[in-house]
Amino acid sequence: MEVPEAPHSFAEVGSKAGGYRFFGNAEGNLRIAAWGFWPIEVIRVFGAEAPAATQTLTRTSVFVFDGTDLKPQGTEGQEAIRMLFHSLTRLPFAKGLIIRGNAMTCMQLARLLRECGAERRLEFADTLPFGT
Repeated sequence: MEVPEAPHSFAEVGSKAGGYRFFGNAEGNLRIAAWGFWPIEVIRVFGAEAPAATQTLTRTSVFVFDGTDLKPQGTEGQEAIRMLFHSLTRLPFAKGLIIRGNAMTCMQLARLLRECGAERRLEFADTLPFGT
């Protein structure tokens, strides 16, 4: 399943050092691009906004967490990502992907998925599929 083209960005928080951006579209698809190591200001906003943004997902939606440039996070950052993954366990969506970055971040995200019981809802991929 491909995410329809022409996504629009509806939130960006952070700086080049660390942050995230949401991309969504009218069909309810959602992509979160995350990068760097998050300072506490970014963590606080992500912890509130990311679970809320997932509420746009529908049974036909595609969810993508692009962690290509994300660094391993500290305790607070992990908790914010855990809250996101936990919110996904209760929502209907057709497909969920996590785009891998470095090996340490990938291992951290895999552990957080298991802790939330979301490992069956999202699969890891090396690249973003064409059309997403």
